[in-house]
Amino acid sequence: MPTVFTHAVVGGAISALGRPFGARLALTAAACAAAPDLDVIAIWLGVPWRHVLGHRGITHSLAFAAVLAAVMVMTVFRARGRGRLGVWLVLFGATASHGILDAMTDGGIGIALFAPFDAGRYFLPWRPIPVSPIGVGRFLSARGAAVLRAEVLLVWLPAIALTLAAMWRRRR
Repeated sequence: MPTVFTHAVVGGAISALGRPFGARLALTAAACAAAPDLDVIAIWLGVPWRHVLGHRGITHSLAFAAVLAAVMVMTVFRARGRGRLGVWLVLFGATASHGILDAMTDGGIGIALFAPFDAGRYFLPWRPIPVSPIGVGRFLSARGAAVLRAEVLLVWLPAIALTLAAMWRRRR
């Protein structure tokens, strides 16, 4: 999995595509993009890795992204009409980006992208992102630093470019 920082950066970048763009949308999108990794709690509770409630399970699915986005629209934004759909699309995209990025890593057991309708675990054919170590101690190591460097080059820089392009387009 990419680091939680990378997921948040991508969520924030996706929010730049939304209207109205603002700090609240950016922060909510960043939180939604990072939220699926809360499933690591299942590891501590003894849920098996390959279980739908385990790591990279249902919280990494498109169904979860749709539900979380809807909950955020109703509770955080209380948007109306077309604005509601736009905010939902941004938050859905931000949350769904988590599973997509994880499916681009070089390790793990795959992503339950279509749970609960399909129990399969999937990777994308292109897997350039090194898997991040789980746990603070493991992350604060040479391996963690190497993963973060790779993510900055492969994910952060394109995400920042997307954000700047969206902001430039909006100003024109």
